[in-house]
Amino acid sequence: MIDITFCRMAYIKPLINGVMQVYRLNISQIGIPHSLYADDMALIPHSEINRWLRTIVTLTGDRHFPFRITEFLDVANINVCANWLTSAPDLSITFRRINYGMSCFHSSGHYVGRQSGHILKWCYHNAFTEDVTDIDALRVAIMFTQVLRHFSSPAVDTSNDDTPHGFQQQGKRKTSPYSPLMVRLAGTNIDVEEAEAWFGCQVIAGCEQTEVWFDTKLLLLEHTTSIEKNREAILSLNELDELVNMPQRDDPTKALYEVVNYARYYGMPTVEHIANLLALSPQQLQRRLQKLGFSFTSILAYVLNNIAVRYLLKGYAPDDIAQLLGYTNPQSFIKAFKRVRGCTPNEYLRHLNL
Repeated sequence: MIDITFCRMAYIKPLINGVMQVYRLNISQIGIPHSLYADDMALIPHSEINRWLRTIVTLTGDRHFPFRITEFLDVANINVCANWLTSAPDLSITFRRINYGMSCFHSSGHYVGRQSGHILKWCYHNAFTEDVTDIDALRVAIMFTQVLRHFSSPAVDTSNDDTPHGFQQQGKRKTSPYSPLMVRLAGTNIDVEEAEAWFGCQVIAGCEQTEVWFDTKLLLLEHTTSIEKNREAILSLNELDELVNMPQRDDPTKALYEVVNYARYYGMPTVEHIANLLALSPQQLQRRLQKLGFSFTSILAYVLNNIAVRYLLKGYAPDDIAQLLGYTNPQSFIKAFKRVRGCTPNEYLRHLNL
C-alpha cells in the first residue's frame, strides 16, 4: 500500500509568497524549483510541504511566522478558482464552497462544519503534518478567520487602500476586526498569548483538530461584490480537468503517477528520488511496482509521455517540454516520445490538426 497525500501549489503559494516578501527569501532558498512554483496546478506530496515549512523555520528563526504573513493567508489569494470560492453572495455559500472545494486542492485535509446550538465550529483535520502541525493549524485557522472577517466586519475603508489581498467592501470606514468565539489549534508549539492577540478570543492549543467557532447568525451576512465576481468564475475544460485530478488514497497507481510527475521538476526522476519521497528503500519501491504490474522504466515512460502531451496541447515547443521533463537533450525526449506514441511530438500535433 502506498499511502501518500498531495497539496496543490496554488493552495500553498500564498504562504510561500508571504514568506518571500516579509522575510526577503527566494524560492531557491526554500528548495522550490522555479518551474514548480510557476505551475499552480502542480501536485506536491504533503511530506514535501512539511519539509518546506521546516526550511522556512530554519531560515527565518521564527516558528510563529504565520502571524507575520496573515494578509497573505487568505482564500482570495489562491490563484486558481479564488473568485469562485470567495464571490458567493453570503457566508453560508462561501462556507460550503470552501469545505467541499478544498478537496481539489488538498487531499490530506478534512474541512467540515459542526453545529452546536447557535455555535458553528469550522473544523480542519490533517493527519499528515508530522512535526509542523502547529504551523499548519495556524495557517488554516488564520485563513478561516480571514473569511469570517470579510463578511462580519461592518466597516472596511478601501477608498485609499492599495492592498491587493482579500475581499473588499467599498466606501466604509475601518473598525476592529471580527473575533471568533473561540479558536482551538492542533499542535502544541504555539504562542497562545500571541495567538489570542491576533484572533481576539480564547485560544486553546494541543487539540485533536483545528476549530474556529462563530455564531450561526454570520451565515446570513452578505458580500457586496459577489455578483460581478461570480460572472468571472469561468474555467476552461483543460483547467477543470486538472482541477479535479486529485489522487485518492486508495489509488496507488495514480499516486505513483503524481509522485513521478512531482519529481521531474527536480530533473529526470530516479528510483532513489521516488523511493525517498515515498519513505521507502529503492528495493521496496521496486517490489511494490512489481505487485502493481509495473517496472520503474515503464511507469516513468508512461508518466513523462502523458505530461508531454499535456504541454503540447498547451502550445509548448518540444525543446521547452524536454527541459520541463528533465531531459538534458531534446532529441532524447523526441525519441522517447516516439517509442511510446509511434510518432514525433510535431507529427502528433499534425494528427490532431493543431
